[in-house]
Amino acid sequence: MKNIKKMLSIIVAALMLLSTFAFVASAEECVEHKYSITSIPPTCMEDGYLLYLCSVCGHNYKDYVGGSSALGHSFGEWEVVDEASCTAEGLMKQVCSRCKGSATKTIPVLEHIDFDSSGECDDCGTPVEVKTVLSPFDWLVALFNAIIQWFRDIFA
Repeated sequence: MKNIKKMLSIIVAALMLLSTFAFVASAEECVEHKYSITSIPPTCMEDGYLLYLCSVCGHNYKDYVGGSSALGHSFGEWEVVDEASCTAEGLMKQVCSRCKGSATKTIPVLEHIDFDSSGECDDCGTPVEVKTVLSPFDWLVALFNAIIQWFRDIFA
């Protein structure tokens, strides 16, 4: 039984070695290559090229001189994937019309909004500082009152 296993392993090894030599010999035996030429068009990221393939031995190579330069992506408009909020960034995406590849960018976190002046963000409830917005007339009244108070402090 041991001899049979040993004999089988030697036969398998010999067959593998012979098949390797047969492949090398067939490529070396190709005295004159007979190439077929296939034009591979450029993609967004890779240059186009001419592919030469020998029908006798399978030898092949690429010729980039005869090809075209990479096209570059043709991105469409930015589309919002996830809206930004006051607690999380958003995400925008654009897709290439040729290869369907995509590019993304983040939308910055929004400021907290307190339209009802409750002291809390209307969206998430986070405490916010209430900002008083004065009209130009209010600024003028405040300036006038400050001047009057200054005169009272001087002449009092």
